Amino acid sequence: MKVLIPLVGLGGLTTLAIISILLAGLFNAWLGQPLPVLGFEQTFDQPINFPHTKHAAPVSEGGLGMDCTYCHRTVAKASSAHVPAVELCASCHRAVGSYESEDLIKLREASGIFENAEDKQVIVDSEMASPINWRRVHRLPDHVRFVHSAHIDYLTNHPSAIGNVPDRLDLEGKETVPASQVCSTCHGDVASMEKVYQVEPLKMGQCVNCHRKNGGPTDCAACHH
Repeated sequence: MKVLIPLVGLGGLTTLAIISILLAGLFNAWLGQPLPVLGFEQTFDQPINFPHTKHAAPVSEGGLGMDCTYCHRTVAKASSAHVPAVELCASCHRAVGSYESEDLIKLREASGIFENAEDKQVIVDSEMASPINWRRVHRLPDHVRFVHSAHIDYLTNHPSAIGNVPDRLDLEGKETVPASQVCSTCHGDVASMEKVYQVEPLKMGQCVNCHRKNGGPTDCAACHH
């Protein structure tokens, strides 16, 4: 009996510690981002690696300096930001990029583009094209309605409200900015990410605080349906 008492006490402490860790994880996930364990990472490996550092980063940093809206074409005029169809990627990579790159091989195959092994001629067969099953990094609950165009419109005309501004951008004193310069508020500096990850909690408290600060609506119907 004297031996069992310490063991029971130790078991109770262990149970308490486990419960405390679980509660701390749930509390953190409710207010912020889930802890990066048990598959709750803030990023994923994609079917094809798309390096924003090569496409969206400025030329001075080794990128092409492509505008975000070239691919995410509906972000300033619709509720969604739009993920481009594989044909848009193929419009460049039919000719640009190595035919030995593993990722570009996957991209071209998904677009129905092949290189003839005999004469190295490029063959395009649209019937062989198939969509790329990209994994979504940023996700809101289904009962939340987030309209990109309304937020883009406000931030482009109120640069002082833009958050997570990259050091390379100078927004001081500007009255308006392009749509591509406001995305960092919620998404961070995507142009510097080899692999896109979530940098903001994107929870209700953050949205409500931002709306209050910038005079946005805070009634339930504004965001919920």
